[in-house]
Amino acid sequence: VKGYLSSKDRATYVNDFYRYVYFHNPFCESGMVSGGQASPLDSFSKLFWLGAGPRNSKLAELFLPRTASELNYREANHRWSGVGTYYYQCSLTEDIVRLLGLSWNATSMQCLSGRVRGISLLAQMESKMECPNSLRFQERSVVLPTMATAAELAQAYFIFVFDRRSGSRIEAALNMAQTVFICLLLGVGAMTFSSDSNHYVLMPIERMIAKIDRMSNDPLAALQMNDAPSARKAVYLPRSNTGISLSSAGTSTGVWWSFVERWRRRLGCGTRCLPEPMETAVLEKTIIKIGSLLALGFGETGAEIVRQTMKTDSGSALNSMLPGRKVEAMFCFCDVQHFTTITEVLRDEVLIFVNRVAGLVHTCGKEFFTSPGKDLGSAFLLAWRCWEHPDEKQEKLADMALVGIIKMVAHMMRAPVLEEYRHHPKLLKRLPNFRVCMNFGLHRGWAIEGAVGSEYKIDATYLGPNVNLAARLHACTQFYQCHILASSDFVDRLSEPVRQECRLIDHVRMQGVRWPSRIFTLDLDDTALDAVGIAPQQFVKGRRNSIRTRLRVRRAMQLRRRERWDDSFDMHSMFTEDEDIAMMREKFTPEFFGRFHAAFLNYEVGEWPQAKFNFEAAIGVLGGEDGPSALLLKYMQKFDCIAPKQWKGYRVHVQRSRLFR
Repeated sequence: VKGYLSSKDRATYVNDFYRYVYFHNPFCESGMVSGGQASPLDSFSKLFWLGAGPRNSKLAELFLPRTASELNYREANHRWSGVGTYYYQCSLTEDIVRLLGLSWNATSMQCLSGRVRGISLLAQMESKMECPNSLRFQERSVVLPTMATAAELAQAYFIFVFDRRSGSRIEAALNMAQTVFICLLLGVGAMTFSSDSNHYVLMPIERMIAKIDRMSNDPLAALQMNDAPSARKAVYLPRSNTGISLSSAGTSTGVWWSFVERWRRRLGCGTRCLPEPMETAVLEKTIIKIGSLLALGFGETGAEIVRQTMKTDSGSALNSMLPGRKVEAMFCFCDVQHFTTITEVLRDEVLIFVNRVAGLVHTCGKEFFTSPGKDLGSAFLLAWRCWEHPDEKQEKLADMALVGIIKMVAHMMRAPVLEEYRHHPKLLKRLPNFRVCMNFGLHRGWAIEGAVGSEYKIDATYLGPNVNLAARLHACTQFYQCHILASSDFVDRLSEPVRQECRLIDHVRMQGVRWPSRIFTLDLDDTALDAVGIAPQQFVKGRRNSIRTRLRVRRAMQLRRRERWDDSFDMHSMFTEDEDIAMMREKFTPEFFGRFHAAFLNYEVGEWPQAKFNFEAAIGVLGGEDGPSALLLKYMQKFDCIAPKQWKGYRVHVQRSRLFR
């Protein structure tokens, strides 16, 4: 051993040992190195612990240089720090140089469960850094012989442990950044890939569920959904023959496709290839259409039937035997005059005629808060639902019902869609001076609202004697030659100014009714109006224009409804401010009403000679035929204008063929 310590090989080993320690100098700092020069700072690994094993090996005692007596730290730093070279290795502290120069037994301590012995270069700065296991696995790097045989390892082996904490911190920060980036990438990717499923599947399904819930609570809401702009927008996918894959069809693709097709149509470059709508969009539109058909088929009358059926938990079974309910309403029965002749002349075109008339009746009725109850081809049953409104609003509702009927008469004369029938040669041949006219019977009372039919077919309607009485009043209009007949029960609900516009024309007891009732009319001269407005062809110039026109008309109607329903609006003002009503009422003067009223009072009390004189005077003032006056004169002439002894001020309605007895 003594010969080896003084040999040239030992000197080479000591030189290589110090060079290795300086090369991985853990005490190198940035202030010691000039800018751009290579140094141990360029590496994340710094020498932390060096040792040898096995623990009792004699050769391991030669591991340290043991040059404390021969070499001071200044000489060592000058010799191995690399001053003046490309790679500057910095200087070791005096304590470390002295530590490396001491004997093995004086400096080393046992580590790794006593299997090896070694020294820590960082123990003086960090007291806990004494053994390799002071650092976690990822914070240290171990260098030891890998090519030695088992016999050689049993004699001696070296171990160098490097401190990688700075690199581990950077790796941890990079791993955290990588994890955050991956999370963001996965999140953005998931949202991007799920946007199509949300847009094309989940959102339409949620909308469908919301619309079905809304329709189950209010079946009439389906009509509003059908007119909403969102109901006319569909989600489209381009066709496969366009070269665009279905998987790439998103919102941006749809916008681009629409832009391209729009310019292709403007430039006339080929025909348009319509995209295919998504199945969810088709299903959503189908639900709205089914709900709209239910609302149109049953109307407000059957809304409660649809609501109860959709809310029941009886599965798919349909219970058509729902109990009805007693309601209070104002009923109007009306039909088109000469409808049999019109059907014989128009034949297969009669449905177009009926639908045009129905459109005018329903549109005008909707504007004045009516609920279409039953359509019988030429006849219509309308209802104003009193039970839905407080008592103070029922007077306003009655005024709106009467004014609404007056406006229906005006629309029949003014509507351009009915103008062509005035000049129809076959109709004029059968009915000279033909005009589309309707008569109305008005009554107020209770009725049973509900479904009538069986499990094969049901209809929503009103049943009751008061509905029948409205129909009988309508039947009497042909005898009185009046457009409107109203019972006293209806007239009593009118406001006082509107009630004064009505004329009392008779006092009768209808068949099947125990008590007599007074009959009123509101005089109208429909021949004073001519058709005006836009030609009907301009309403159907295109589907888009038709939808926009319909929505604009409905919005204007809603504004008028809201304005008229307000308490500050006076319905009687329409008799003077509405041009159509004023023109139809201009013929009937206060003098005429005074003469007729005096004649009717004479008629009621049995003074028939004086009544005859006044009736004839009223006809003279009017300057034309007056149906009620002519009918009462004809009745009095049956008794030679002398009231019978049993006269009670009224007469009895027997049947339609023989009106009175």
